Amino acid sequence: MEHVPPWGRVACTGHRPQHLPTGSQQWLFGEFVRIAVRLREEYGTTIALSGGSAGADLLWAEAAQEAGLTTWLYLPCPDLDARWARPWRNRLAAAVDGAGRVVMLGTRYCVQLLHERNARLVADSEAVVAAHDPCHRSGGSLSTMRRAWDQHRPILRVDVRNRRTTFVTRRP
Repeated sequence: MEHVPPWGRVACTGHRPQHLPTGSQQWLFGEFVRIAVRLREEYGTTIALSGGSAGADLLWAEAAQEAGLTTWLYLPCPDLDARWARPWRNRLAAAVDGAGRVVMLGTRYCVQLLHERNARLVADSEAVVAAHDPCHRSGGSLSTMRRAWDQHRPILRVDVRNRRTTFVTRRP
């Protein structure tokens, strides 16, 4: 009988660039690479799921690709990046080009599709990496962490403010 990896697919949730502490993006990318390599080597992870948004989502997709994981992008709509700065738009285009799978949930931007995307990320994963600033007490990242917790997914919480990664052992 073939061994099935316990965490074959790992999703990521996290803050947009404007909600990440100043100067933390480079550290977060490096931490994501370290996590992705460890997940691949110790937990059998082969696929990294990303929501494709600017900030933590795209940093995770880039880090996962660097670590040799296949990326699946779950995009709420084709015009997700319509109001983004050019560098983030270019990064999304590169992530789409390098993705093993792209799931498009709708045809036009609406907030409900963001929630639907987050629900799909959790449902299709065995574990979740959550880049979270503990100063943020609401928002999509925290809501996705709670959804993951409620669905009994292990959560690796990457505290972007204090720069440390831990397992979440209680509901966020």
